[in-house]
Amino acid sequence: MKYNLPSNSLYGDEPIEISFPDNWDVHISEIKGFNTPELTADEIREGVASPIGAERIKDGARGSKSAVIIIDDITRPTPCEHIARAVIDELLEAGVPKENIWFVVALGTHGAMNRADFVRKLGDELVEEFEVHNHNVFFNHVYLGNTSHNVPIEINSDVMSADYKVAIGTTMAHSYFGFGGGAKCILPGVSSIRTITRNHSYTTPSDFNMGNPMTLMRNDAEQAARMMGLDFKIDVIINGHGEICKLFAGDFEAESRVCCEYAADHYSAKFVPDCDVVLANSYLKPAEACCAYTPEVIASLRSGGDFILAANSPFGPCVHYLYDKWGHSAPGGLMWAGCYTKTAKMKNAIVFAEYTVKGMRDPWYIDEGSGAVYKRKWEEVLAIIDDGTPKKVVVYPMAEGQVLDNSHEFYPKKA
Repeated sequence: MKYNLPSNSLYGDEPIEISFPDNWDVHISEIKGFNTPELTADEIREGVASPIGAERIKDGARGSKSAVIIIDDITRPTPCEHIARAVIDELLEAGVPKENIWFVVALGTHGAMNRADFVRKLGDELVEEFEVHNHNVFFNHVYLGNTSHNVPIEINSDVMSADYKVAIGTTMAHSYFGFGGGAKCILPGVSSIRTITRNHSYTTPSDFNMGNPMTLMRNDAEQAARMMGLDFKIDVIINGHGEICKLFAGDFEAESRVCCEYAADHYSAKFVPDCDVVLANSYLKPAEACCAYTPEVIASLRSGGDFILAANSPFGPCVHYLYDKWGHSAPGGLMWAGCYTKTAKMKNAIVFAEYTVKGMRDPWYIDEGSGAVYKRKWEEVLAIIDDGTPKKVVVYPMAEGQVLDNSHEFYPKKA
């Protein structure tokens, strides 16, 4: 059996063909919306022009002297160009001067992007015509007060200086926030290191909220977005080919509620138990492949089975000022909490990734020190796990963004 494993998000989205022995029982657990058709540029414009709970941009921005467009960074799969063009046209129609429209990349605590990254997100023409700025997590913020959970909200000064504020992102399942999208572009997106550290202290790498619509982290993010005056939010849904297949726009809370409801169904996938081999593929966020190494996915593996974490993208591992290891010196990132490790139930833990950086692997894949091995070619993976016997196998092609039908079993129990 052969299968095209989704790979290379934002780098051509070229899948990698993998094959399995004929005597293996292979289950491909694709998300429900895997083959949902891509939206056209005109359909994207129609979505931007049909907001939920807010005025159209051309009406809401009327009278504004400046506008900022916040976009997610290169570690996220959002193709932003067509959306950004639709937003710019509405801003210009509202009378905002073209020279007073700029972009800020919502890096959170990720490393800065370069021109090639900007072009992958926005296209060459927009990068030439408009200012594009990286968010600086360490400097230049405006303090707005504290949330009800006493998180100090400090937001990027260039974002706050704009009269009208728009943000673009993708909604998918997220192990900390339940779902991405919505106000997450603000906290952590364009917040200070102090704000992000306090907000992220609510959880640890062992917590699990994939597909859980209500989390404390999300609640604080929504308070932050309301405090800083986010005027308009656009969230897209991505299919199994890296394409925009659904778009929601408007007030960030109103559109996000509808978007997350749609996303829970779109990204739903079947849980397959008692497998000899589990392949968890990180396609949407390969720079943070550990996001595919979730308790619900690991639960598919029988004791003594083989676990494969796949993450193929030239981007390689993420740069992260909060969770990264940052070399041999302690303590690493501000919230460095150790590596994801091979578990006792695994005979082999294999990372199938063509592009890695030795020394940056541990936080974002599976720790080599715990017994994980790294292989760049699928044939090398098969050489380890194929002993000639029949095996039950599950492939989760979008493991870091899916909602398996047993997810609720792993939600933190609330008092």
